[in-house]
Amino acid sequence: MANKLLPKSPTDLLSEIAPDVERLYNRHLEAPRLWFPHEQIDWGRGQNFADRPWTADDYPLADGVRSSIYVNLLTEDNLPYYTNTLLMHAPKDHPILDWNHQWTMEENRHSMVMRDWVHISRCIDPTLLEEGRRVQMHKGEVPSPGSLAELITYVSFQERATQIAHRNTGAKLPKDDKMGRNVLALIAGDETKHYLFYRDLAMAAFAIDPSTMMIAAAKQVRSFAMPGTGIPSFTRHAVRIAREGIYGLGQFLRDVLDPVLNLWDVDHLAGLSADAERARQELSDFIAKMSVTVDRMAQKAAGATPAIS
Repeated sequence: MANKLLPKSPTDLLSEIAPDVERLYNRHLEAPRLWFPHEQIDWGRGQNFADRPWTADDYPLADGVRSSIYVNLLTEDNLPYYTNTLLMHAPKDHPILDWNHQWTMEENRHSMVMRDWVHISRCIDPTLLEEGRRVQMHKGEVPSPGSLAELITYVSFQERATQIAHRNTGAKLPKDDKMGRNVLALIAGDETKHYLFYRDLAMAAFAIDPSTMMIAAAKQVRSFAMPGTGIPSFTRHAVRIAREGIYGLGQFLRDVLDPVLNLWDVDHLAGLSADAERARQELSDFIAKMSVTVDRMAQKAAGATPAIS
């Protein structure tokens, strides 16, 4: 009985989860999202930047919304490095390789359509955007989970968070920018489908090896950071984005962790190893502390203006 509590090797988990990868990949293909980037853009609105240089007045936006567009687009630009990380856990004879190719193909159009919209609408300084892209892609900085278990737990959180960030950014755009709202809604829709694949793959992995997955989930929650840390002035942009209510610690807790961890039912997993039980308690303690922090932040944001001394 004791041996059943021991985590499986990475090779065992990769082998046993193959049927679930194939099942979820086929489910993904049964409901394709066949949209074309070039059809989403009103090309007639474009103006030559050489004739009319960019100014912030071209597209008035709150700093946090502009930062969110900038960070989200540069994150999508970094796709080759994310793909490389995913492929590290995809042997040639495994169906997860086919999924990674499909994922890369679908994700690639996000940066294409976002950049076209950004340039046509003039919502971002094109020079600043290109300078940021060059820095970001030269660094090639991406999260690098160390195992398949850590990978699928991290990407479950990340895809859900990205979907929320795009959705909330779109909601902050001017109501008359139907093109921008449509572009971000299409991207958020793709991210939702990718999230569902990874979320359900992780759930299947919990059924195969609950101890390994519990340890991985606890580790990834504690260390989670949105992709994009290699972007110039990332912290400053992240603060602006959070202040705008687009994505921050509160959204991570309420819209990412709570629904995902509840679906995985981590509080009621049975047959965990001693290490996994400790990880579950650490996760519970960490989320409790995060909840206190989020509540304090909300109270501070809703509080009265500090008195002037």
